[in-house]
Amino acid sequence: MFVLRCTQKLLDRLNATPEPEPAPPDTVLGDWYANLIRVGRIQVVLAVSERSLLPVVVPARDGRSLVQRLSEALGLMLSAVGVPPDDAIAERGAMQRWAIGKTANRRVLGSLNDLAFQLEVGLSDFPDRTLLAQSLWLARTPLKVIDYGAPDQATLAAFAARRALLAASVR
Repeated sequence: MFVLRCTQKLLDRLNATPEPEPAPPDTVLGDWYANLIRVGRIQVVLAVSERSLLPVVVPARDGRSLVQRLSEALGLMLSAVGVPPDDAIAERGAMQRWAIGKTANRRVLGSLNDLAFQLEVGLSDFPDRTLLAQSLWLARTPLKVIDYGAPDQATLAAFAARRALLAASVR
């Protein structure tokens, strides 16, 4: 279970009503913050993990399947940054239950805005890059809120910590 925490612009686009008090996430990467990004005729959704700030870019078409597209793109991202396949499968499985919510964390929202600005530049200057390539490019961006670490490395650390906790609980 996780919450897709949408900006007002994206909530309007999805014609969605956020849940007032959604359940806490049980995924490694936590809730996801998402915003609609427009660059010329291109419209995409940039989603960022609350815990590692891992960015995932998906097409903005058909709001009903946004979470499914996010989950599929996340599977590719996790594989590309080096997350073990079993961990990626478990994370995507945990994402099958979700709710829509409002943004709630200013730190994550600030990082989402920083990455959105970079994505606008990437989409303008490199229009032939795939959305996965754009996501990977953003994932290597050092961010102040994670001590100038990059989201791809923070993601690997989050999954390694989860594996270590599970191993310790078995003993």
